[in-house]
Amino acid sequence: MEFDEFWGLKDKDWSRSGLTLAEGSLLVRRMLSSSLVPEAVLCLPAHEAEVQVLAAGRCPVRVLTPAEMDQWAGFAFHRGVVAIARRPRPLSLEAFLTRSPSPRRLAVAPNLTDPENLGSVFRSALALGWDAVAVGPSTCDPFSRRTAKVSMGAVYSHPPVALPDPAECRRLFEAVGWTNVALTLEEGAVDLEQWAHSDEGRTALAGSLAAWVGNEFEGLTPADRAVCHRALVVPMADGHDSLNAGVAAGIAIYRLRNP
Repeated sequence: MEFDEFWGLKDKDWSRSGLTLAEGSLLVRRMLSSSLVPEAVLCLPAHEAEVQVLAAGRCPVRVLTPAEMDQWAGFAFHRGVVAIARRPRPLSLEAFLTRSPSPRRLAVAPNLTDPENLGSVFRSALALGWDAVAVGPSTCDPFSRRTAKVSMGAVYSHPPVALPDPAECRRLFEAVGWTNVALTLEEGAVDLEQWAHSDEGRTALAGSLAAWVGNEFEGLTPADRAVCHRALVVPMADGHDSLNAGVAAGIAIYRLRNP
């Protein structure tokens, strides 16, 4: 690749390029340790030895001065090293559900639009042993700089699953016997903890389960909600009507994790 053609690109440009950018030593290490195909690494001299080992000859490594690095990256928060990798092809929901060994937990974010919330969902899912996170066409870019950073690189080790339309989702989940639950404030939603201790909840948790978290402002669409068997809610103190979507998802991912 030609390094110079990517000087000063914005997030939307990276989204269109088919590439993703990792900034900082931690994210670069996780990117280069993942299944993503690296294209290049740029670093300050202090990082060269470590980066050469991580890159293992799979891509060129270019050493820059601090001024060159700031100019290339277009921001001053690279912490001395950035890596560029090819975005993986999306994994279809059907391929995910039928792969071996059989997955048992999927976090579903069909329409989250805040990169920090989406990154938080990825980070929680990875840390708590879930198999993947699924995203829809209206979900924000899971490989954006902000999402990748908030996820602590989880998007690299757990690339997103691509959701088909809700009717196809329902067909695919039903074909393999998954339970789908919606995290929602709707009337009639069941207390998450009470459901987990119910006969229905214990049966669902012993099997394969997908937890759906909706848009920060509008929740799940009626079509997405129809995929889910049960609506669950995290009870809140009087006078408070909502949690941040990423926080609510994290609580649910913890409580609904594999037994």
